[in-house]
Amino acid sequence: MVSLNLALPLLSVGSMPPIASQLTPEVVGREIQAYVDERQRQLLPSGEASREGRRFSWCGDILDFLTDGLAERLAPMGITFTTPFPGPLRLMDEVQQPDGRHVRRFWTVALHGGCPLARICTLFFHRHDQISLPQAPLVMAFAPDHNAGENGE
Repeated sequence: MVSLNLALPLLSVGSMPPIASQLTPEVVGREIQAYVDERQRQLLPSGEASREGRRFSWCGDILDFLTDGLAERLAPMGITFTTPFPGPLRLMDEVQQPDGRHVRRFWTVALHGGCPLARICTLFFHRHDQISLPQAPLVMAFAPDHNAGENGE
């Protein structure tokens, strides 16, 4: 009977939000990517509208849709962002690939209790000749003191 009483609290821990010591850049990055992927599944196969009927006029509308509600989703974990996710658009970070795809990097910092927890880079793949995205955004998380990327590295 005693072992059962000890096991019950352990079982309930899995349903609680992670505590601060369990929050790492990798955990935050996975949470964000999972949310973006969940929203991606709400798009119609054409990629130009959502299943609820929202139509997109350009690829930036799709990125807004994919990230809409993320801050509210992570708030119970105590996570906020220095700038609205996915972060400030930095045109110097746009790279055009030979196949016509463009890749933009959006940077922001995830905070936990107001302290930097992770630098988040969101790779946004798009084409200027179509509305739908050729590839879903990719979220990468780094240590808060990570400096590579924003300076073109």
